[in-house]
Amino acid sequence: MTTVKAAEKYITVNGVRLHYLDWGTSGKMPLICLHNHGGQAHIWDEFAESMSSRYHVLALDQRGHGDSQWAETGYERERFVEDIHAFMDALSIQKAVLVGSSMGGWNSLLYAHEHPERVQRIILVDIAPEPSPEFTAQWGTRPARPDEFASLEAAVELARQGNQWASDARLRSDTRDKLRQREDGTWGWKADPQLSTMRLRDIDDAELIQRYWKAVEELSCPIMEVRGTGSILVSDDTIRRMEQVGKQFTAVDVEAGHVVTVDNPQGFIEATRTFLDVTS
Repeated sequence: MTTVKAAEKYITVNGVRLHYLDWGTSGKMPLICLHNHGGQAHIWDEFAESMSSRYHVLALDQRGHGDSQWAETGYERERFVEDIHAFMDALSIQKAVLVGSSMGGWNSLLYAHEHPERVQRIILVDIAPEPSPEFTAQWGTRPARPDEFASLEAAVELARQGNQWASDARLRSDTRDKLRQREDGTWGWKADPQLSTMRLRDIDDAELIQRYWKAVEELSCPIMEVRGTGSILVSDDTIRRMEQVGKQFTAVDVEAGHVVTVDNPQGFIEATRTFLDVTS
C-alpha cells in the first residue's frame, strides 16, 4: 500500500467534469496513467508513488468512471481520445508518457497516433490491437455482474472469485474505490451503468482493430507491453507480430491477472523501471 497521498483534483473538459490524482513533482516529465474499462485511477497508486521522484504523475478517472462525471456525450473510443487531448491542453502539457491499462492502452495508442509529437513513450498494460481467439470465444459467455451489494465484503468476495493474485488488502481497496455506498447502506458501482452494457467495438470491429495495428506500426516512440501471466487477452502470436511491426517495441510478462497494477504492484514497478529510466 502507498504511504504518499496524491492531491485529488477536478477539471472540466469537453463538457465532462473529470477527477484525477496529481502526484506532484511539477516541472518533471508528465506521466499520464489511464485505467481499464470499469476501473478507476487508484489502480496506479503504488506505481505512481514509485515513479513520482522522476515524473509528474497524473492518474485520470476517465469519463464515466470513478469520481468523474457520467457523460451525456457517450463512450465511443473517440470521446476518450478527445478527453486526453483536452486534459493535456488544459494543464499545458506539451509532451507526456502514457501508461494505459486495457482500455487505457487503446486510448493511448489512438491518441499517440493522432498526436505523435506529444507522446514520449507508451506502456500498454495487458492490451494489444486485437484480443486472442481464446478471449474472444469467452467474451460473450461471462456472467453479468450484480448492480449492487448488501455490503462491501460481499463485493470483495465476488472480486476474489475471479482474482487469485491480488493481496487481500489490495483487492479490498480496489473494490472499495470502484464502489459508492448509498443512503440505504447498499453499495453500487461508481461507473456509469452504460459502460457495463455497451458493446466494446475494440473486440471485434475490424476497422478499429486495424487502427490499433496501424498505430503500433507507424509510431516511432518506444512502446512497452506488460502482460499478466494469468490473462488470456494478449496472445503470444500477437506479441510476435507487435515485435515484428513495431519500430521500438518490447514486451515483458508479470505474475498477475489482467489488471497487473492491482494484482502485482511491485512486479509491475520492477518490470517498467528500466523502460522509464527509473533506477532507484
